[in-house]
Amino acid sequence: MKIFLSILISTLLFISNIPTQAQSFGTGGGGGDKRTDKKVDFMPIPYINYNRSLGFSIGALPMAMFNISQKDTISPSSVVGLLGMWTTNDSWFGLMFSRFYLNKDKYRVTFAAGLGSINFQTFVPMPIGGGFVDYNTGLNFIKVEVQRKVINHLYFGVNYMATDFNTSFNVEGDTTVQNNLQTIGLVISYDHRDNVYYPYGGHIGNIKLDMNPEFLGNEVQNTKVSIDFNKYFAFREGKDVLATRAFIGFGIGDLVFNQQFIVGESDIRGYTQGKFRGNSMYNIQAEYRWNFYKRMAINFFGGLATIAGANDSSQNGTILPGVGVGYRFNVFPKNHMNVGLDGAVGNDDWGVYFRIGEAF
Repeated sequence: MKIFLSILISTLLFISNIPTQAQSFGTGGGGGDKRTDKKVDFMPIPYINYNRSLGFSIGALPMAMFNISQKDTISPSSVVGLLGMWTTNDSWFGLMFSRFYLNKDKYRVTFAAGLGSINFQTFVPMPIGGGFVDYNTGLNFIKVEVQRKVINHLYFGVNYMATDFNTSFNVEGDTTVQNNLQTIGLVISYDHRDNVYYPYGGHIGNIKLDMNPEFLGNEVQNTKVSIDFNKYFAFREGKDVLATRAFIGFGIGDLVFNQQFIVGESDIRGYTQGKFRGNSMYNIQAEYRWNFYKRMAINFFGGLATIAGANDSSQNGTILPGVGVGYRFNVFPKNHMNVGLDGAVGNDDWGVYFRIGEAF
């Protein structure tokens, strides 16, 4: 379940947090380009990965970038794609996504949908010690989001997401848990980066509220809040980037099992076993992106995370470090949009991550 949500979150972050129109900071490195010069820029990307819990994964990620209007030279290029994956522990999922820029980047529309069956594990405190319990989650979802520019660099958005979870734990007795979530959300984004797909300078801040109200038929009512701030600095005459990030996430009301924050993926890499999860998560991190040769780069990263409202109360406030290194290949040179792999180690854990775009 974790790897599906990791790639899902990574993909949705990529298509929903692409920078808005911004002025160039003059940092060099081709940072001002944000539109493809082709009618359709297509790239079939293979997916090969390894995860400690899921085993080897194989799949494909065909993507295409295009300009909806050739006369509109302000809007960034739009993107559509498909993602499919199967793992050696018999997990699988499929995902389709799209991100459209309209009317001189005044409107941004996101659509995504997917389904899958994921075999994973969670850490459960026991009378003596504690241990992992295996579980399977069947999942399908659909999400639509519309954002509108309010003033320069400031966007306001609303979204809707319908998600069905069917989770069965590998313990004695009937442990199947079903959660049907109807979520409406609000997004406020202040984006002042200098490049639409690969920032060399500037900053972005987001406030996101995902609400599950009773009038939509939710059995459990809660609100999930996420606040993040990213800052970017150019080095080596604009060839390299130092990216920094701070994140706060918490639930108002009890979050159901599949809504909880899990340490791993973008915040913080190096945790793939799903051990540290709870109703709140806080982290800081930094990443140096060394563009050492043409379309290739090496990323060095590290950070600290902690959780609160954990399933295992002894984990509350535990400092969780994560460090690692990643490889990037520039699949869309005009926009400097990368794919790649990250390897990271954490506290008694480690992970390998397939990356669509950058982590943040």
